[in-house]
Amino acid sequence: MKSDEPFFWMGGILATGLVAISDDLSDLRDGGFWAVSTTFEGKSIFAKFDQIQRSAPFPNFDHWQSLESNWRSSQSKVEYLNYVEEIRNEIAKGEVYQVNACRVLETEYDGPSLGGLFQLLLAENPAPQASFLRLPGIEIASASPELFLERDGDLLKSSPIKGSRPVSKKPLAFSEKDQSENVMIVDLMRNDLSQICESVEVGAILRNEIHPGIEHLVSDVFGRLRKGVDWPQIIKQLSPAGSISGAPKISALKIIKRMEKVPRGPYCGLLGWIEGDLARLSVAIRIFWREGLKIKFGTGAGITWSSDAAKEWDETQLKAGRLIGLCGGYQENDWPFGSGLFETLRVEEGKIQFLSEHLDRAKASAQQLGMKFPSDSTIMEKLSELPRVRLGRLRLTFGESFHCNLLPYVDPRAPLKIVTTYRNPECDLSKVGHKLFPYDSNLDLLSQVRSRGFDETIIVNESLEISEGSISNFVFRIDGFWITPPRSSGLLPGIIRQKVLDAGLAIEASIAEEQIKKVTHAFAISSLRIATPVETIDGRVLNLDDVSKAWNFKLRDFLKMNSVG
Repeated sequence: MKSDEPFFWMGGILATGLVAISDDLSDLRDGGFWAVSTTFEGKSIFAKFDQIQRSAPFPNFDHWQSLESNWRSSQSKVEYLNYVEEIRNEIAKGEVYQVNACRVLETEYDGPSLGGLFQLLLAENPAPQASFLRLPGIEIASASPELFLERDGDLLKSSPIKGSRPVSKKPLAFSEKDQSENVMIVDLMRNDLSQICESVEVGAILRNEIHPGIEHLVSDVFGRLRKGVDWPQIIKQLSPAGSISGAPKISALKIIKRMEKVPRGPYCGLLGWIEGDLARLSVAIRIFWREGLKIKFGTGAGITWSSDAAKEWDETQLKAGRLIGLCGGYQENDWPFGSGLFETLRVEEGKIQFLSEHLDRAKASAQQLGMKFPSDSTIMEKLSELPRVRLGRLRLTFGESFHCNLLPYVDPRAPLKIVTTYRNPECDLSKVGHKLFPYDSNLDLLSQVRSRGFDETIIVNESLEISEGSISNFVFRIDGFWITPPRSSGLLPGIIRQKVLDAGLAIEASIAEEQIKKVTHAFAISSLRIATPVETIDGRVLNLDDVSKAWNFKLRDFLKMNSVG
């Protein structure tokens, strides 16, 4: 297939031989095969093809090269949270019951076809409504899980999705909010279908569908089409889909138009095919589309009165995370999308410090957690492309894609002010001890203590024992002994922490919370900062004397003697 040849693929149907492009709904009456793409705002592209293959594999494309650019969101987190609260205000006034609030992400792209990306999506994120459309001026790669409309003669079926969450190992019921939202959209679809159908009924309701990394709540609605009703009436009556607009639909659309400053475009429109009285149309969610020199991706969440704004933002992150993780690129905070493992390393005079130790730790975590991990050759090839810096911070992320991010770094000069905090009772203890992203909880905790004038925190675990910091391990001097908490306290096994133990510069021992009052000297330790002395704990001043200097010198001398740093 030529690199710019128009074609459409969905569910084994491959359509080539472009005959015509139209935006006229009445053209769909001719019985030919039409690929269909509509925008949320109501614009349409209908492409007629005359060469149709059934049970055809997706055409072969070159391997997708993971992006290294940053994605920008049409709404920041603060703006999106405000959007959610505005919807809740409208619900309180009785103007609307539910609104689907969306945002669009985009990044620069001047590369080859998105066909390679779609190939990757098919392999790593198979979706029941996956489809690909390439026409002059537009490419769409869709991993949509949602069926908008299936038609077989006069029988119609729609399967709206409302309710999304990470896949759980335990069979849990969806929340009351998700269930009521789903029922609300089912009622909306019943009403829409009743305008064109002689009978409407609900099939399976509130069933769970599991997809890679995400679980959905889905219902089925059926209708038998009235005689004389054809495609122009069907599409006009049912568009846009209730699941990505809201209820009542007219009120929801007014709020969306007022609050979303960037058009959704083909995101939340329709994507699929029509051939006479047969059709399969998806709701165009989880799609990448190419527009000029940009790739775009949309994500959203259904908002009801019981919505928690922060959790709705997290849902949009969940929906975007895995797919953009496969595509590649970074969030605006320079973290990759999705989830996985990461390592932060120190670079001195172009030399990466403790590389083998970091990779061994990440590999062990990947094996324990069942995560994929790149080959040694892939890692070393990427590292060989890094620029040389005198002193730098290197972050390796092992998620849907493997990334290296190297930035200049300056060592902290001032000693640290530390405050104790308690571990979040909702913390997933099975993940403690692994260096995982999203790293939001750790960074949020660090931000909170810094807003109070501190530099780092000492986390007290559920057994009221000292554990670790948000980004550090610790070594404390108590009763004349240098002590670091054991792994059983629930900490990340730091690389420098292990070097301290190897050098005989500390022993492992449990430290009860009340023993903090007996600490005379302390260091926060990490691979990036090595060892930074602690000035105060909870406002109590510690010693910064020759004892501290001697310990710090011995550690750095040990590292140099072992050809590190």
